Amino acid sequence: MTRGLTLLPAVDVAAGRAAQVPGDAGARPSEVALSLVREGARLLHLVDLDHAFGRGGDPELMAGLVEELPVPVQLSGGIAGPEDLSWAESTRAVRVVLASSALADPALVEEAARRLGERLVVAIDVRDGDVVARGTTVRLGPVSEVVARHAVLREGRVRVLVADASRDGRRTGADVALFSSVARLVGSAVTASGGVAGLADLRALRDCPDVDEVVLGAALHEGAFTLHEALEACR
Repeated sequence: MTRGLTLLPAVDVAAGRAAQVPGDAGARPSEVALSLVREGARLLHLVDLDHAFGRGGDPELMAGLVEELPVPVQLSGGIAGPEDLSWAESTRAVRVVLASSALADPALVEEAARRLGERLVVAIDVRDGDVVARGTTVRLGPVSEVVARHAVLREGRVRVLVADASRDGRRTGADVALFSSVARLVGSAVTASGGVAGLADLRALRDCPDVDEVVLGAALHEGAFTLHEALEACR
């Protein structure tokens, strides 16, 4: 018997617009997000791409989106320092994703866990077996060693979002084995992100006991399937 997989449609924001909507340079993030809600989304993954890639960002816009959307929001995008943490804590986001780059500072991760509690999600971005800081050339070391350095991870005290940095946005297929390997290191099911190409990937993740959520971006926005079809596949 299979169990359901929670689906988090992603809304990536860059230069004030929804970045991943093909052929619509003027798409407002709020319109894209509300469209997903109308189609059945119950939890959204909202990303400030500009902040994630060191291009500034728009905290006022992001906080406003969190405020106005009628469903819970998981807030992400370069949240990696004390100021980022304070800002994210002040929003109404039900979850805050601490960027993978923050794993270079164990004290900051512990502080985030203390302040955010169950709201905290820690991103582990993986490329070729190493944890990486997305948008940079920094490699933090093998996943097992990085997890071992952080009590909040090795003790399973926080939710972990595993992002496949080599496949993210490329629709080349979900690496279920990668997600499972990290889940076993942290001792709990993880949120998977990256590589989903079609409904078969969603079904494979649904059937994997090490994954209980999936962030969905490119495949959904580029029309590989509808949100309704994705939700059905995740049941």
